[in-house]
Amino acid sequence: MDQCQDNGARDGPTPLLNTTRYSIRAIALLAVLLAMTGMSDTGVSGPQAPVADAMERLPPVMLWAWERREDLSFIDPGAVGVAVLAGTVYLYGGEVAARPRFQPLIVPAGTLLLAVVRIQANHARPPSLSPDQRAAAVRAIDHLARGRFAGLQIDFDATRSQRGFYRDLLFDLRRSLPRSLPLSITAIASWCTYDDWLATLPIDEAVPMLFRMGPDSDRVREFFAHGGDCRASVARRSLGIASDEKLVNLPLGRRVYIFSSHAWSRQQELTAIEGMKPWR
Repeated sequence: MDQCQDNGARDGPTPLLNTTRYSIRAIALLAVLLAMTGMSDTGVSGPQAPVADAMERLPPVMLWAWERREDLSFIDPGAVGVAVLAGTVYLYGGEVAARPRFQPLIVPAGTLLLAVVRIQANHARPPSLSPDQRAAAVRAIDHLARGRFAGLQIDFDATRSQRGFYRDLLFDLRRSLPRSLPLSITAIASWCTYDDWLATLPIDEAVPMLFRMGPDSDRVREFFAHGGDCRASVARRSLGIASDEKLVNLPLGRRVYIFSSHAWSRQQELTAIEGMKPWR
């Protein structure tokens, strides 16, 4: 979840499995494996509710749980939720492959979980971005994110040439998801501060990623330090920060997602939340 270069591109992790041709049967099997990783069966239940109401159900603090074993049994589920990597979808040539989460996640009963699906475009074999590839990616995401989650978050650092594909994919996802299920995305800082394309997307939340910003770091920090804010209203509902980076003068009263480069501990969580108090 490191931030990217100016053009929005980012080299992601090398797949741990050999990339294989996408098939519904393979993805179904991966979904079964995901269900066996130890994640709690929590999330939205009961009658269908408006998305705005469902978004309000998410706690004010969300901890990102990336691909490693995470024991978050110490959190207070009334105050803290978990955005857990459910899997990664790889795009290469005209193909799509998916890898589910294999590491266990331990959370208290009642914890609200947001399914995070990372989309990774291969740079050696650039994706075709065809309608067929988009449809296969939507099916893969749907399988990876199945379960009683409180919402779905897509993490894709789309370049300018990939934006049309990404926008259409989000529209397809929105049509395929229950209307009561919130659709969130992570957003490169430059998308939020110097661009307005987020306003055209069918999403309920865009989380500005205000960490690991690379060449944009000083400019973005200066922008917020002087009272700047995100252009699109959908990006003014939450913030994404890292536990090991200090930020000041951030907009108040927003849901905060916190990334850690190491496995979470009780002390690390307390320190991160304490550091938020000056601007919460």
